[in-house]
Amino acid sequence: MRTTLTFMVLLALVTACGSPAAKTNADPSALVTTAAVERENLPEIVSGFGSIEFDPASQRTLNAEIEARVIDILAVSGDSVDKGQVILRLGPSSTAGLDLVRSRRDATAAQAVLERTRRLRNDGLASDADVEAAATTARDLDLQASSLEARAGSVSMLSSPIGGIVDALLVEPGDLVAPGAQMVRVASPDAIQARIGLEIEDATRLKAGDAVSLQSLDGATQAVDTVIRSIDTRIDPSTRMAAALIAAPPGNGFLSGEAVKAEMVAEVHQDVIVVPRQAVFQDESGAYVFIDDNGTARLRHIKTGIQSRDKTEVLSGLQTGEAVILEGGAILSDGMKVRTDAATIEAAQ
Repeated sequence: MRTTLTFMVLLALVTACGSPAAKTNADPSALVTTAAVERENLPEIVSGFGSIEFDPASQRTLNAEIEARVIDILAVSGDSVDKGQVILRLGPSSTAGLDLVRSRRDATAAQAVLERTRRLRNDGLASDADVEAAATTARDLDLQASSLEARAGSVSMLSSPIGGIVDALLVEPGDLVAPGAQMVRVASPDAIQARIGLEIEDATRLKAGDAVSLQSLDGATQAVDTVIRSIDTRIDPSTRMAAALIAAPPGNGFLSGEAVKAEMVAEVHQDVIVVPRQAVFQDESGAYVFIDDNGTARLRHIKTGIQSRDKTEVLSGLQTGEAVILEGGAILSDGMKVRTDAATIEAAQ
């Protein structure tokens, strides 16, 4: 009796220990995440870097009316100035002063000639034509002298023609400036644009009106949607690059001189098959992905097109609705068993 009872206990223990062992014999599998193969419109992006600058078309310059000497500068580059605020004090140069004296002297002499010609006409020694010629000369020389005097007076104080920012000071105190020389450049703070460097082959693919996403490199401003204003295909000698001039909408926090990145849409590939970029791998045989074939990883060679942000265009090798493997794909081999988070949860339930 005791022997029979002992046998039954041992049989029960062996049976109990055998059940977990059976569960451990399941095939191993890799935990992965997947994404469905889809069709969508994929923009072809050209990226470039540059900086914000004032729009030259909206800048105003202060020029010397006559040869003058800079006496004082009342602002520095970057200052905000009001319309009519004095920026420069100028004095006439020695040459300008001599020209002014000479011009007034000539005008006075011409007036004296006119008075003498009138007396001679009264005495019958000059004609009306002589008087008219003398009057014309006197009038012209007086106008010339008055113009020089007016211009000399106007350049003694040069003020800003607009409210804005002093973009550049092109002179220093003591400088002698020639007539017409630029001395100060003032810009409207809202009239800004981005100048983005481009490789010449990219410049030929873009045009005015193409969509752009513009963002500061330091993250100080959010990306804004805008457009290309124009393409400058001239090559910068220092960078060997062309440039895209991009409208920078006012009120978005961009400042002149700020470094920015632009993503420009050169073309949109319509209704193409796309997969996440991280699903695509490369080796000596070309591009490939892993697809989840009912819990088994299948290696699939594909032909790729453009890459745009986080998406890759697939020209051949995949169909919509298939599931490509994302995370975990780097450790897979063809035919390996895989499971997703959803499959793991269902098994546990």
